[in-house]
Amino acid sequence: MRSGNNAVARSRRAFGALVVIAGLLLTACTASGLEPAPASGADRTGDAELLRLIRPSFTGDARRVAVAVIEGGEVRQAFQDADPSTVFEIGSITKVFTGELLAEAIERGEVRADDEVGDYLDLGDAPIASVTLRELAAHAGGLPTFPTDPEWIEQATAEMAAGRDGVDENLDELLAQARAEALDTEQEFGYSNMGAALLGQALAAAAGTDYPALLAERLLDPLGLHGASVPLEDDEVSSRHAGGMTADGAPAEPSTLGAYAPAGGIHATVDDLVTFATAILDGPLADSAARSDTIDLGDGSAIGYFWSVHDDPGHVVVSHNGLTGGFAAMMIIDCTAGTAAIVLSNQAVVVDDIASTLLAHL
Repeated sequence: MRSGNNAVARSRRAFGALVVIAGLLLTACTASGLEPAPASGADRTGDAELLRLIRPSFTGDARRVAVAVIEGGEVRQAFQDADPSTVFEIGSITKVFTGELLAEAIERGEVRADDEVGDYLDLGDAPIASVTLRELAAHAGGLPTFPTDPEWIEQATAEMAAGRDGVDENLDELLAQARAEALDTEQEFGYSNMGAALLGQALAAAAGTDYPALLAERLLDPLGLHGASVPLEDDEVSSRHAGGMTADGAPAEPSTLGAYAPAGGIHATVDDLVTFATAILDGPLADSAARSDTIDLGDGSAIGYFWSVHDDPGHVVVSHNGLTGGFAAMMIIDCTAGTAAIVLSNQAVVVDDIASTLLAHL
């Protein structure tokens, strides 16, 4: 079968802003009780072939890793200093969960794709109010990645230097930031965490609840993602949290994003992502519009509701990656072949190519 390399490459170009985002979130200290694994005697368990494939990429014993592949309905997993219950931050893979929530809300008749976000959130007559939900889900709203206010950038940088999470706005603060932003109308595609956050908050408002509750009610609980959560405060972080590290190996504070959670706030186990991928391959999400209602990006690539969708001749491959201040993640699903690869790591070093390698060997 095909490996999906082209799909991953296109995804990395389309979602390249993730590296910039992580630069704002990198931190210099670790919350109490969430230290990374000791840098000696890494415990490697699970499928022998997967361990052989990933070992060259994870030579540092301090890294905690969980990988999984799905083929023919069978699941194989491998771990380094982790197990099926270890919780990782999945970063912007959260966005495709938000995209699936959009698809369901449309199916329920709660919202329409061409509704304006200002119909659901208090954005007044600000330019952002007229951006549609579909545009937000395609990163086509003309919004920046994060607020452009110099004071906000300075504060986020200071928080980072002090070893704290740099993004923790409440909903009112997020809306105030959005109202202050001009739109780049010349930009056809611009990766935006702000846009993803607004979409998730708009869906929650349309359902009369908050984002964590909406996610739990419509995706996490029905699908059985029992290890997944959206912690908004440090004391909500799971005791099974893997403890993150920056790209340089320094401890990183757990990521809790407040109102920005719909853009990257899910913490989950590898089993949770296996269950999610299985639901997409041959389960309740198999026919979701989140991956069929696409906007062409050129070269056979498109974007669904945050999903990167690539027609790799004869194979429809969907994917998304994630990067926080202390974690990296990648999920690739070949919907045609019925295969998937998932890689989770507790260090902020991109793992896209590792997932591609695993998929190539199926």
